[in-house]
Amino acid sequence: MAEGLGMPADYFDDALREVHTSYLRLNYYPPNPDPGNTLGISPHRDAGFLTVLWQDPNCHSLQVQRPAPPGSSLRYEGDPEGWTTVIPEEGGLTINTGDMAQIWSNNRYHAPLHRVLTNATLRRYSAPFFYNPGYRTRVAPLPSLGKPAFSPCSWGYFRAQRFAGDFADFGAEIQTDHFYEGSTSPHLQRQSEFESKVDFRVPFSVEEYRPLLQIS
Repeated sequence: MAEGLGMPADYFDDALREVHTSYLRLNYYPPNPDPGNTLGISPHRDAGFLTVLWQDPNCHSLQVQRPAPPGSSLRYEGDPEGWTTVIPEEGGLTINTGDMAQIWSNNRYHAPLHRVLTNATLRRYSAPFFYNPGYRTRVAPLPSLGKPAFSPCSWGYFRAQRFAGDFADFGAEIQTDHFYEGSTSPHLQRQSEFESKVDFRVPFSVEEYRPLLQIS
C-alpha cells in the first residue's frame, strides 16, 4: 500500500510493527428468528488502518454500502440504499480499509460503511484481525500525496473516543470529518491534552478520562 501511494515499502513499519495495537477477535452470531428487524452489527466504519477478515463460507451476512455519487439519481438493484452482500472467496480473506487508512491516504482510500445481518436458521462465525498503529502515532496524509486534506489525528485519542462510545453516551461519534483541514472541531485541541495526561500502558478507564473525552 505504501508503494502504491508513492512512499517506500517500509514506510508504515514504525507505526505498525514494533509498537502497535492490533488484535484478533472471534465473532459468533446465533440464528435469529426475526432477521428482518435485528442486525448482527449496526452500520459502522472501522476506526483503524486495515481489517483482515475471515468470513464464514456458509452464511453470507456482511454487507457494505455503496452510496450513489452526490447529485446522482443512481439506485442499486435490489437495495435503494446501496447495501451489497460481500460474498467470500473460497480460501480468501476480505480486506477492509479503516479511518486511519483514509487519513494516511489523503482520501485515496475510504473507510466503507458496513453492517452484519442475522439469519433465521444459520449461525455465523467470523474472525477479524484489526491492524492498528501504536497509540502514540499521529496519523497524517502521506507527503507524497500533495496538499493534505486532513490535520494530524492522534490514533490513541481517536480509538479512546470510539471505545468510550461503546459503553456510554458521549454525543456524536468521532469521525474522520472532524479532522478535515480547516475544521474547527474541538477534537483537534482535545487530542493533545488527552495524549499529555493518559497512560496507555495501563488498562483504560472510561470514567477516569470522561472529562477529556466528553465533548459538549
